[in-house]
Parts: sequence; C-alpha cells; structure tokens
Amino acid sequence: MSNEIQHSGSTLAVHQDQQFWTDQQMAALQQLGVATNSQGDLAVFFHQAQKSGLDPFKREIYMITRKGKPTIQTGIDGFYKIADRVTTRTRGTWGISETYWCGADGQWVDVWLQQGPPAAAKVIVERNGSKFTTVALTSEYTATGPMWQKMPARMIAKCAEALAIRKAFPEDLSGLYTSDEMAQADNNQQAANRAPQQARTTRRPQQQVQSAPSPEPSGRNWEAELDDCATAQDVRNLWKACATAGELTDELKSTFQAAGTALTTAENTTEEEVVDGVLVDENGEIQGEAA
Repeated sequence: MSNEIQHSGSTLAVHQDQQFWTDQQMAALQQLGVATNSQGDLAVFFHQAQKSGLDPFKREIYMITRKGKPTIQTGIDGFYKIADRVTTRTRGTWGISETYWCGADGQWVDVWLQQGPPAAAKVIVERNGSKFTTVALTSEYTATGPMWQKMPARMIAKCAEALAIRKAFPEDLSGLYTSDEMAQADNNQQAANRAPQQARTTRRPQQQVQSAPSPEPSGRNWEAELDDCATAQDVRNLWKACATAGELTDELKSTFQAAGTALTTAENTTEEEVVDGVLVDENGEIQGEAA
C-alpha cells in the first residue's frame, strides 16, 4: 500500500518519487509557520511526512521550533493511523491491550476515580503477539493547557500510549512525537519568555531612582525676588530660573502669572489716552483739546 499523500486535483500532493518540497508546497508550508527553518530541517520534515503518509497541509503532521530546535509532531491519532497502515501492509496485528493508572501509593488500577491527577499511567501495546509496556509520569508531562486541567488522567494516558506505540513501531515512529508529549516543552518556553520581563520589571524602579536624583534646594526666596520685578520680562526670567531649579510649584505658577499679567497691563496702558480728540487723564478729567 502506498503512503502517498493524496490531494485530488491539488498541486500539494506528496508523491513517493518526489525528492523535496515543490515550490507550491513550500509556499503553503510557509503559511503554516516553517519559513524560518533551514533547508536541512525542511528535508527531515519532508522525509517524515513522506514516510508516515501524514498530510502536513491538513495539520496531521507539523514542525514546531523551540529555542532554535525543531520538533516534528503529530497527534495521537497520527500514531494510530501509522500503526494501522503498517499493520495492514505487513499483514500483522496490533492493539492497545491494557491501560492503568496509579497514585502516589504505586497501586495500579484500570480506572482512575480519585480526585486530582494520577501519578502515572501505564500502557501495554501488543504487536504480532509481542507486548510493549511503557510508563509515563505525570510530573514529567503535565502541562498548563485546559485539557490537562480538565482531564489529566486521559492526557497522561495518551502520553503513555505514544511511548508504547513508538516502542512497538520504532522504524516508523522514530523521531516523531505527539503534541501531548511535547506540551510540557511549551511550559518551559513560556517561563523563559516571562523571566526577562520579570527581571526588567524588578530593575525598573531602581533605574528610575538612579536616573532622577532629587535636586539640591536653591535657597532662593522666589516670592521676595518677584516683588523686585519691575517688568513683565523680569517675571518671565524669574519663572525660567525657578523651573530650572525644580522648585516651580502650582502656587508659585499662579503668583508669577498674576504678577506678570499686572505688569503687562501696566506697560500697555499710558497715563493719558485720546478719546474723540480730547485728552482724558486716568481720573477721567478733560485736560484740553487734542493736538
């Protein structure tokens, strides 16, 4: 039976005589997140997809890169599919005969009814009369995803199944992992991503204190100097000096503004103003005819 990945009428079909990804397949794979991987990584991915018969364009098999290291993954259903295909081709038999769980007491049971997750799961896979037994520890595989929180017994059993099926079909599954097995790797990646941010958050207050030390008091009496200002420009100069010293409070701003406004008004108002050709002094008395 051929492992050729079929896409009826599609240029994405992977053929057995194919040597590498075609341009159309590469364009599609880049949309699936492998644009930054090396040619060597892509060659290994092509080999696994072609050998397993799993379809990367249906996300039956995919490559994830963590800390610069790529991992080729599938779901547990992908393992079932490969095992079924190999068994049919070789006219053999295979199946999962037993699944057990245990708590901290080490007592194995065939159904997990206790509150909280089990400590481990054990799976026995039979192939052509031979038995392959594996144990998966919850402490080594548990992840932060919702499925691990909701049904930890089933999730650790799926990890044990993957270990057992890979053990029974080493030539077909070597180098291929399930997403359930690798979920714990994402825990480490998330923690690594958080650590630099936490360090920056911890250091930031200290950096702010060092970069903005409190200025020394100037010792100047700003209000007394304001009383000596004779012009609006004098007030503006005093405002700038006070601000530079870091002592310009809201109260001083109001005082400076009032003084500046008063001096500006005084400077713009003459002692006498002309109204309709008549000189009128500041008391409103007519002084004589206008020139």
